[in-house]
Amino acid sequence: MTAQAPRIVRLRIELANIDPPVWRRVDVPADFPLRRLHDVIQAVFDWRDCHLHQFEVGDRLYGAPEYDDGDLAGKRLYSDRNVRLGALLDRGVERFVYRYDFGDDWAHVVTVDGVRDPDAGVEYPVLVDGARRAPPEDCGGPFAFPEFVEAMLDETHAAHADLWAWYGGPFDPDDLELDAVEVMLASIRARRRKGPAKGRRATATKARTTGA
Repeated sequence: MTAQAPRIVRLRIELANIDPPVWRRVDVPADFPLRRLHDVIQAVFDWRDCHLHQFEVGDRLYGAPEYDDGDLAGKRLYSDRNVRLGALLDRGVERFVYRYDFGDDWAHVVTVDGVRDPDAGVEYPVLVDGARRAPPEDCGGPFAFPEFVEAMLDETHAAHADLWAWYGGPFDPDDLELDAVEVMLASIRARRRKGPAKGRRATATKARTTGA
């Protein structure tokens, strides 16, 4: 008997506290553990996976306890390797938060847009659509990001030259960098063919060398 293909979950992922909004819509297999969903979010927002992260699902936190030994206000941090997206759906979860870089505090609101069977011949995950380029790492958080964009687009801005040098070139807020995103998603798809998720760029030194 042929194994049944996993359901495909369409997720809308939007960065909180940013206007105009920065968002992505992705199709993800329901059998993905949250650790692999972490990889997908990193890819489509062009994050570099150099800070800690966690999923906030109701009153439970899921993340990487092997790296995070900080104070979680007495809450237990469950491993995001051990729960699958489909299990959350089966519990009736339709919305949760993915938080990345506890310093800049990038909160991504993840909403389930639908569940369906996979399309024939399509490998997942797939970026469906989205809007606006994601902020660069370490730019100061959602309330500093608009100032970064303003300075990068205005050559007369007092901070333009310094930020241009720090970033390493121009910043187009409407460019989703689809080519780079597709390269990272293709890597995730290739790893899916090979077996269980191990986490993109995961190293034992991550938390120690980069902080939160």
